[in-house]
Amino acid sequence: MSGISCDLGVAARVIKKSSILLVKEARGKYRNYWSLPKGRVDQGETAEAAVLRELHEETGVKGNIIGLASVRSTLHSEMPAVFLCYDVEIESSVENIVTDEISESKWFKLTELKNLDWVSDTMHNLAIEALSGKRTALHSSQPLSKTNDSYFVYSVNRQSRYSAGV
Repeated sequence: MSGISCDLGVAARVIKKSSILLVKEARGKYRNYWSLPKGRVDQGETAEAAVLRELHEETGVKGNIIGLASVRSTLHSEMPAVFLCYDVEIESSVENIVTDEISESKWFKLTELKNLDWVSDTMHNLAIEALSGKRTALHSSQPLSKTNDSYFVYSVNRQSRYSAGV
């Protein structure tokens, strides 16, 4: 069985004191547009590692994943494109790091979101959802594995606990 290549992107949704952390793009067609800290998953990297790496690169903070908030699936140039948004808690305060990709990072309240220029409707909707009291996330589990491979499963169904002898 052969696989197919996929454009895989990730974003970090960080909420603190009824505000959401956003970054402003510094270049490209979305220059001066706002979004969640985001990026692509690199070869040999898990989506979970990528979202935490992107958060750190774009804001200077380290975080921990709370859960999977959203999945967007579409086609881009006839190729599957999947975007995963994770709810993330941060360990420290945000520095306003300026890079070649990001010109500003800032906290916003719900009432301020409508006046921003957004990278996409998806980013705008994820921010509104997070601050409107409808924030939910799938929590991961690490199921039993007969190999030493480590992986995450996000499911709305509770998994049964198996005895070690099964």
